[in-house]
Amino acid sequence: MISRRPRAARTAALLAAVVAAGVLSGPPAQALAGDTATDGAYGFTAKIDIGGVRACSGTLINNQWLISAASCFVDDPAQASSLPAGAPARKSTATIGRTDLTSTSGEVRQIVDLVPRQDRDLVLAKLATPVYGIAPLRPAATAPTEGEVLKGAGYGRTKDTWIPDRLHTAAFTTGPVQDTAVNIDGTPVCKGDTGAPAFREKDGRLELVAVASASWQGGCVGSDETRTGAVASRVDDIRTWIRESTASTLNVWKLQMVTKTSSGLYHAIRDSNGDWTGFGDVQKVAGTIEDVKFAADAAISGKNYVFALGGDGHLYQANRRATGGWEAFRDITPEIGAKAGLTRVAVTSTGTGLALIGLADGRIYHTVQDSAEKWGKWGDATAKLGTLGNATQVTTSQTSGGETHVGVVADNKAYHAIRQADGTWGEAWGRVSNLPTGLDSINGMAFAGTGSNLQIALSSPTGDIKHAIRASSGSWGTFGNLSGKLAPHQPAISVDAAAVNGEFQTAIVTTDGKIKHALRHTDGTWDAADEPTGYPGTPTMAAITGSTS
Repeated sequence: MISRRPRAARTAALLAAVVAAGVLSGPPAQALAGDTATDGAYGFTAKIDIGGVRACSGTLINNQWLISAASCFVDDPAQASSLPAGAPARKSTATIGRTDLTSTSGEVRQIVDLVPRQDRDLVLAKLATPVYGIAPLRPAATAPTEGEVLKGAGYGRTKDTWIPDRLHTAAFTTGPVQDTAVNIDGTPVCKGDTGAPAFREKDGRLELVAVASASWQGGCVGSDETRTGAVASRVDDIRTWIRESTASTLNVWKLQMVTKTSSGLYHAIRDSNGDWTGFGDVQKVAGTIEDVKFAADAAISGKNYVFALGGDGHLYQANRRATGGWEAFRDITPEIGAKAGLTRVAVTSTGTGLALIGLADGRIYHTVQDSAEKWGKWGDATAKLGTLGNATQVTTSQTSGGETHVGVVADNKAYHAIRQADGTWGEAWGRVSNLPTGLDSINGMAFAGTGSNLQIALSSPTGDIKHAIRASSGSWGTFGNLSGKLAPHQPAISVDAAAVNGEFQTAIVTTDGKIKHALRHTDGTWDAADEPTGYPGTPTMAAITGSTS
């Protein structure tokens, strides 16, 4: 529980306790005097310039916010508790993702707003515009433990350089853990970058554990001190505060995800600043479906429609309201008709209703839900378009002209067809894999309509993932490679895509049980891939959709 003493008293008590323990003395620590970082490493680390009079470090925690030390932004670093919320008193800029400060890599942004924490030396710093293409470092969910080994990164002084021009890395061992802070020792923490991150690797991912606040100056150029201990502010216990404080209020578009795991069916949301909520148990709030085989979702405005294929072969629908409440699962099989051998479904918004695609015994079926949420019966699209052998996957999306695009993976090849706005179908399946996709075999396909264009993601059993755009004229663009962004050397067992505010987003589940997500902006640039976590069990598939709340 957070102490409710005044902030100044809490801070003074913390520093006094650390000094008494023989860990801290002298001026606040501001840099990491360790090894030189390799180019491009730890791109989430920021060098902060505060009015040309002080330099600090920070950490990119989502696409528009840094976390650092409040003591960086006050005239007297010992008075961190006096920092007010709002714009910095001095013009402050952050350089992010620039390992070599003499280069032009990375991004530079002005800091426009500060949100100080009330019980520790921490501040959230908002950037004037988002940063894309640099993976942020997410706060850890578990506390540090005494004796744990952490790493750090910062731009400050080293043992022989007053103002280094490269990022340096550090190794620490944790000491006693307090309610809001943790002692660290090892590589010297020197003047130059208060606010540097201390992080760990967990399950193959880095996560932020604490933020450097103050230290001895042992091993730092210009200091005769020999002690190297430091204190860092914990972040694991304030993740909710961080999320609430940095939540975007300017862009209400969100990405919603449903994932089926070995433990059940779960739902999460990614908002426009790049943060994911925790995964909630769908069946706990919408009712239990026995032995869920597959799931899909689509949204109309802020309402998310979730479909679950049960072990009984029936299809169930639940709705998540824009306000966050759920309408319970109901069996829609009596409305649309039973289909023996139903194994896959895909769904897309038509603006006022939904279009649903089903795969049953190798045949493709289609039905629609109207604006009153009434379903029609399954129609046999295979009878119109022709039979495909050994069909395993389906996908669908609508483009702005009212065309419903349907994709099928059959015999490890990708096929495409269109249902016109007037309800008529094209003449036959078109084979996407006849195009120069660069894939010999295809095991997954996902569509997302962005305006009048259709964007597509293809996956292969060998781990290659490709992306292309089909223009409204019917011409296909060149297929680009997404493997390096999403899952190098890890094949996908599930792929889905969605359009969110005109941007293309795709999510995959890899053979090693991880969910990866990537975003393509309207200007054609890609954001750094991220990896939502916190779902119980091992995921086997993930479905995504865009919504407005």
